[in-house]
Amino acid sequence: MTMNYGFMREEQGWIGQDITVLDTVGSTSELLRKRLTEENVPSGAAVLALEQTRGRGRSGRNWLSSKGQGLYASILLYPPRIQHGGVLSLLAAVALSDAVREVTGLAVGLKWPNDGVLHQRKYAGILVEAGIAPLLWAIVGMGINVYGRIDESQYPHAITLEEAGAENVRLESLWQSLAHHLEVRYERWLLEGNPSVIEAWRNYALTLGKSVVVQGPSETITGMAENIDEQGRLLVRQGSLVIPVSSGEVSVRASDGSYA
Repeated sequence: MTMNYGFMREEQGWIGQDITVLDTVGSTSELLRKRLTEENVPSGAAVLALEQTRGRGRSGRNWLSSKGQGLYASILLYPPRIQHGGVLSLLAAVALSDAVREVTGLAVGLKWPNDGVLHQRKYAGILVEAGIAPLLWAIVGMGINVYGRIDESQYPHAITLEEAGAENVRLESLWQSLAHHLEVRYERWLLEGNPSVIEAWRNYALTLGKSVVVQGPSETITGMAENIDEQGRLLVRQGSLVIPVSSGEVSVRASDGSYA
């Protein structure tokens, strides 16, 4: 069922002017990709859902997308180069943090590259997919846990905004803020390049300066998360060696010495 009312942009802007809001969908990103193959879709087109039955996270994982618990959104962008996928992931994470901080007042943070974190637990995930036909495109998919409590026995590292202390959060207000901040950050990036994104991401960073384990596609790297470079790669120090990491699942050492 389509329910566009309440989610239409309350101000001038291009993200979300073309918007589809659904009660239930398989995947917001899949639906947006399907539209790309069938018609001319404007930059900033968005698909929102209150429930996904095939929500996906990084590395092909399922993303818990229960009805009545969160906001699930995908936004189409046409970046100037396909290689910008990694930076777009950081940019989207910064915009998400801007919006959640504005709407809830909570002190949010980011675990590299783009996990939204509160109280050392994940409240949001981002997946950026990109392609070259019919034009260079990128779809930014976001899943935000908003309401209720998450079963720690099943998802020990997850949390909702409500569980973290947010009160009276309206999904419509969260979307309005998210669309605005994503638009502002994206337009600034087009003008100023990667440094503006990197600087903003560092301001939210929870990973830097911590001992980490990075599980990559072909190897596991252990060391100190020292910084991120201008391409958004995590720089992990092992003694005198600094290893740039472009992708992988990061675990940060907790206060008890374990990695979470």
